[in-house]
Amino acid sequence: MIVKLSNARMMEMLQELKPFLSRRDRIGYTAARNYRSLSIALTEYSLFRRELIEKYGTPDVDENGAELGSISLSSASPNFKLFWDELAPFNSIEHDVELMLAKYEDTIGLLNGEEILRLDWMLED
Repeated sequence: MIVKLSNARMMEMLQELKPFLSRRDRIGYTAARNYRSLSIALTEYSLFRRELIEKYGTPDVDENGAELGSISLSSASPNFKLFWDELAPFNSIEHDVELMLAKYEDTIGLLNGEEILRLDWMLED
């Protein structure tokens, strides 16, 4: 099924899928396919977002203060608003994305209610 999704919604959907990627059943297969489709659609957005994190973030350090080679940006950072203001116009850009659907009946005995609600967007009757 092809759907039109914003960059922000696709980022949310990626996070929703992560706990299901290690499954070795139809749910895991469908989650993996959708994760790949969403990741590809988000390629440019993710690169731009990463560049902004590097621009506004701070180097991660270990307990001794040595840099770890990565950069993070906390929502508590004074630079977070600058980051968010620069990223915001790109959050609403929409793309057509092909998603794979699973049947609700495929979740019986495999997922609890909270998990079903989390994946509702990729389930059909």
